[in-house]
Amino acid sequence: MNEKIKEKHGPCTDKNCSECCNPVKTKRFMPPELIPKDKDGNDLWKKRRELLVPVDNPEEKLETYDCKNFDPKTGKCLDYENRPNICRGSGCIDPDSSESKENQFKKLSEKKFFKIK
Repeated sequence: MNEKIKEKHGPCTDKNCSECCNPVKTKRFMPPELIPKDKDGNDLWKKRRELLVPVDNPEEKLETYDCKNFDPKTGKCLDYENRPNICRGSGCIDPDSSESKENQFKKLSEKKFFKIK
């Protein structure tokens, strides 16, 4: 089950963007078994005590997690080459979109949230 999946492209390394993992954002009520594990079998993500709500979509609520592999000083993944499939398979750029990658990235970087604690 350690098979790596096809990666989705994102601007994280090109543009030093850590939007997806600072914090990690998932749909609400993510099953605990989907939280990735480190090499010792411990959860790689630690759940925060907050929800993020997109300002432009107040019906959506996102759970947030701190990733043990995220370096807040550099904004980079400490083990990017070996990141879990859930990280490889998620990306902010939709290759089938008629919008340019730059516009998609711009929208992502400008997305605003408010926190519920």
